[in-house]
Amino acid sequence: MLKPELRNPSIRIITILLLLVIAGFGYRSELISDPFDHNAIQQPLRNDLPGISNFRIFPSSLLQVETSAFTKPTNSNFIAATAITNFYAGGYTTGFYLSTNNGLNWTGTDHIVDALGNTVVTVGDPTLLISPAGNIIIPYIALPPSGGSDLKVGVRYSVNNGINWSPLVYIPKVDTADKPISAIDNSSTSPYYGRSYIAYGELTFNQQQLKGLNLSYSTNGGVSWDTSRRITISNPDYRHRITADITTNTAGNLYVSWYTNRSYIGLAKSTNGGVSWAINNDTALSTTLGKYSLVNNGEVYLQSLPGMKTDNTGGAYDGSLYIVNLQSGSDSIDLMLHRSTNDGSSWRNTIVNQDNTGLVKFQVMPAMNVDKYGGINVFYYDARNSSANDSFEVYLSRSVDGGITFEDTKISDHKIRFSQPPVFLFDVEGYIGSYIGVSEGNEKLIPVWYDNSSGTYQAWTANLSLLPEYEVTVIPEGFYDASTGKLRMKDTAKVYLRSSLPPYAIVDSAKGTIDSVSFKLNLKFHSNLQSGNYYLEIQHRNTIETWNASPVNYTFGSKVIYDFTGTDSSAFGNNLKLTGGGWAMFSGDVNKDGIVDVKDLINIYNAGVNFLSGYYPEDCNGDSFVDVSDIVIAYNNSVNFVSMIRP
Repeated sequence: MLKPELRNPSIRIITILLLLVIAGFGYRSELISDPFDHNAIQQPLRNDLPGISNFRIFPSSLLQVETSAFTKPTNSNFIAATAITNFYAGGYTTGFYLSTNNGLNWTGTDHIVDALGNTVVTVGDPTLLISPAGNIIIPYIALPPSGGSDLKVGVRYSVNNGINWSPLVYIPKVDTADKPISAIDNSSTSPYYGRSYIAYGELTFNQQQLKGLNLSYSTNGGVSWDTSRRITISNPDYRHRITADITTNTAGNLYVSWYTNRSYIGLAKSTNGGVSWAINNDTALSTTLGKYSLVNNGEVYLQSLPGMKTDNTGGAYDGSLYIVNLQSGSDSIDLMLHRSTNDGSSWRNTIVNQDNTGLVKFQVMPAMNVDKYGGINVFYYDARNSSANDSFEVYLSRSVDGGITFEDTKISDHKIRFSQPPVFLFDVEGYIGSYIGVSEGNEKLIPVWYDNSSGTYQAWTANLSLLPEYEVTVIPEGFYDASTGKLRMKDTAKVYLRSSLPPYAIVDSAKGTIDSVSFKLNLKFHSNLQSGNYYLEIQHRNTIETWNASPVNYTFGSKVIYDFTGTDSSAFGNNLKLTGGGWAMFSGDVNKDGIVDVKDLINIYNAGVNFLSGYYPEDCNGDSFVDVSDIVIAYNNSVNFVSMIRP
């Protein structure tokens, strides 16, 4: 009930007059659309879905191939990457690149140096690890200590974020090595937490055949390494086994995979940190693998190593072991995901790429990540949009159901036409490497690949949001101050994502703060949202519920930008009011019943009688006081029967 009087007589008189006018208009209970003429200013509707931007992480004129990436275990904004470079004539070294702001900006060098500033010679196959203590570790194929052709496994580590690197550390008892693959146990629940592993193939150099697979580990951040030991495999025919990948789970179990020239992927498991092997299955998976001459009349071929990861999230698929590899399919070369929940005793198989054109297309060189939400993310080169199969783009296939289904997203903003590099990599004509990399930052996926679109092969990246991000520009009408061109205060709003189909079910929601200068509301939703079209419903403490005009497309990894202020047609039913700052959401619905009417005026009046100050819905203009100015805002909208308008 209305109080009999206000302490401020002028407010009391104005309020009574306003209420008399309202009574004259009559009270309307039904919801009707806003009769304002919003056509005085019409600006282009801004409903942007920016493409995923690609950029070089360290632009230079040098070769940058075989990229890898790793995130610091104790700081997810700290991401490092490596690449093979040709910094000096006649040989190779390793480029090291670093981002401390979650992959947005990078620094680095195309040639790592030792403590004296001398360029480090690395023959090839560099990978990257970061220990929990912060040591950055680069294992690679190294020249032998006393000359000769028997290549070794060498390691350098840095304790100052890659400014310089330790003297070369050789893994003991290595004969002749190829393809060292590394991993680190970063599970705090593991008895081998912090242990670094390197698996590699032992090569009979003159015969170019792999005699076997070997493993070494470090317990002190790469400073020293255990003597290399053979991964015992029951089949004595060790030829042509190439290490594929290595991974660990939360219990500390270690898995090593390899592939053979007999169309199999093998798998070994150790439960004691690589000392002995509980599982040695040389034929764990039957598959179709190999090297493929793909483009430019066979001048370039891409060798694709299978990838392997475990789900360590504690979620629905925790403990699952995943392997992704090339497989002959209905449209030539596809990617196949294999999932095992019993250490490789049985597998469920799913085609990763979803192009299904029936045409001869190639998907090659996969890099896999299992993110903290359990999403399986596979990045790869894809020729699906090239009629001649000679131009590639980078794609992501993502699964949020344990690999049962996948959804594809194109990551590239340009095409890549592979060609021979200016120098033959390792004196092999047409060879440009075997792998690309991906790491997970702070709510981001950071793929690192290489392409020659700049004129030479360079490392490229993109910054992909794991969870949906939206930037929505809105103005609460009453909060806008024409004298300053700003809102009187920042304020919280809640946004619901709704299905584009009736009954427009709520899919997710997020809260954010409307900036008082830019009017931008930045939101991060919480679900593994499927790409598709969604309505936005904006809820603010005393404005009319407002929906966008039509569903907006969300694509995984992209940031959706939507502006309500440029034109009234950006809102469903043109349900906006023109202010000096742009089109705004109607203010005055303080009881949030979907209409501005006498009920809201009564609430504001009663709050004013009690001299309320602070954060209240009755404060329609955002000055932190409830008074006649708030009644005027609500009154003006009530006499025009302003109400919410939904699909």
